[in-house]
Amino acid sequence: MIFLCVCVLLLPVCFTHPLAGWVSSPGHPEGYEPNSEMNWERCAPAGHTLSLSIIHLDLEDSYQCENDALKVFADNILINTLCGKKSAEQLQASVNPSLRSSPGGCLSLTFQSDYSNTEQHTGFRAFYTVQDVDECWDSDLQCSHFCHNYIGGYSCSCRPGYFLSEDQHTCTVNCTEERFGEGILTPPGSPGPYFENAQCSYTLSVKDGMQLILNFTGVFDVEIRDGQCVDTLTIKTDSATFGPYCGQEAPGSIDTGAQHVEVLFRTDQGGTNQGFSLIYGYRKMVCPGIVTADSVLSPQKSVYLMEDTITVQCVTGYTLDNSIEKTFESTCQSSGKWSPVKNCKPVDCGVPELPDLMTLTEKNPLTTYKHNISLKCESEFYQLFGHENYTCNANGFWESNGEILSAEADLPKCLPVCGMSKEVFSAGRVFGGKKAKLGQIPWQLLIKQPMRGGASLISDRWALTAAHVVDGHETRALTFYGGMIDGLDKNAVAMQTEKIIIHPGYNKVSTDTEQLNYDNDIALVKMSARVPLSHNIRPVCLPEKNVGPAMEGKTGTVSGFGAVSEDRMKSKYLQYAHLEEYLEVPCFSTDLKVTDNMFCAGGDGADACKGDSGGPLVLPVVGIGSPVKPYRLKGIVSWGPAKCGDKEFKGYYTKVQNYLDWIRETVEKN
Repeated sequence: MIFLCVCVLLLPVCFTHPLAGWVSSPGHPEGYEPNSEMNWERCAPAGHTLSLSIIHLDLEDSYQCENDALKVFADNILINTLCGKKSAEQLQASVNPSLRSSPGGCLSLTFQSDYSNTEQHTGFRAFYTVQDVDECWDSDLQCSHFCHNYIGGYSCSCRPGYFLSEDQHTCTVNCTEERFGEGILTPPGSPGPYFENAQCSYTLSVKDGMQLILNFTGVFDVEIRDGQCVDTLTIKTDSATFGPYCGQEAPGSIDTGAQHVEVLFRTDQGGTNQGFSLIYGYRKMVCPGIVTADSVLSPQKSVYLMEDTITVQCVTGYTLDNSIEKTFESTCQSSGKWSPVKNCKPVDCGVPELPDLMTLTEKNPLTTYKHNISLKCESEFYQLFGHENYTCNANGFWESNGEILSAEADLPKCLPVCGMSKEVFSAGRVFGGKKAKLGQIPWQLLIKQPMRGGASLISDRWALTAAHVVDGHETRALTFYGGMIDGLDKNAVAMQTEKIIIHPGYNKVSTDTEQLNYDNDIALVKMSARVPLSHNIRPVCLPEKNVGPAMEGKTGTVSGFGAVSEDRMKSKYLQYAHLEEYLEVPCFSTDLKVTDNMFCAGGDGADACKGDSGGPLVLPVVGIGSPVKPYRLKGIVSWGPAKCGDKEFKGYYTKVQNYLDWIRETVEKN
């Protein structure tokens, strides 16, 4: 046997096992004994395989070789189990071709016989050899150009002009260059097809104050496939990128505006394309025709040269960074860049400060130039009066149809929705009638002290009542109750008064006759805090100006917590009744003076009574109001005959329409 340890000439590492040899069963060829065992293993060096050829096989035959067996393993994996008797031709055809290790792998054998044999068997004999692997025939190898096999390994090499990269497989091109001035640039391999696997980077530079001009000449042919660039030509400056380019159509002239340019050329592993010719030259540095976005330059020129100074002005609706200024001066530098450079940003109107009860329809709206906002009232019980939609204008103000959103310009207002009730109900009566339902007359207020009376809520801060109900108590805080139909309801809304303003023309004792006089029996009550409106407490509308009868010839509804029977027992619950206006003056026998500030109304067995004073008389009758026909306060319960509910004698009501100007002026001043 020949043992080799010549590493350089034959094998990459010293190999202490023989390159070839025989292995056979115990006792071969005379035969093996019962209960014989044998184990054998050999390994191939790197870049080699180990093969085994069995030339003789004579073992006891059995089902699945369960008695005597020869097992062959490759890299510890069972690849064959043999028993019985086979000819040399059978072994060579069906067994030996598979008995091979992987490169650098191992083969091992185990032989085992059982306790007895019915006849003598000679066993097996095999020949093993170590063989070099030709890796260049391996389809998985990725040598770009040439593959060279040697005993124990292989190597890659490249065509002239290429070099082997660090992976020792890929052939690439060394095409990194720096060039100055002017000249012609072609890809590696020109003339003719350009090189594959090229990663070229050419840096072109010119002297200070100059800029590079690029032009393509002759053939332009860079690989493209199915509309997609396979190989690419890209040109980069500090501020711009041109390309990537490919195909057969050359780019136009490129005025780079830069002193330094990088030309990048990338190719894949195949193709026969011809490449390009790029002429690079230079001219005096120019600056771009824009300094910053959203601005205009003055003076306007087709070309701006080095050392030119211009004025930059932000366009309408834009200002300089965090400033109210809109202009600055800038000079063209030798680098082809403007200095200084400031940014024009859109004017920001900001989130407006809105009055109470008002909010934006959108939580976080855009608030810059030309963006829009919309306003709405926070509560369904309020209605927006004024402009709803605003746009941020060029001066930083929210504008709608020429009007600016500001406190000085009278902001839109959220005013209570008036004259609406919760539901439609059937009619009842104040005197001797049935009680109202909750939410049916939500403007009705009740005062218990110093005297029992009523009032009408006309906004979320003001109420109207009769002057004689609060006369003499202007300087003290009174309590009104609302939002209930039960005068003893503990959940009623209690309202403290801030001001009580009696009409200046009210004088219960007439100065000329020294008798009682209820002319101008009206008073305004301002609450100390905004009334929390709901379906159960909300204002009634004031009447429209009308020169005719107060009730316009229609039926209205009076309500209150006053007497409901002839004994004048006060009602615990809110009552209401339908009344008609009587135009006779006076409408019942009385010595009191009747003026044009009063009107008379009554109904069949229905009337206001003691304790209802100051309460409302509204049109239309309760139960038929609507958004287009809201309830309006036509009268305030003022005075009447001593006996309530008399079919002949009716009551007098303060004519609210005569006091609209006084109400408006008083509310505005207070």
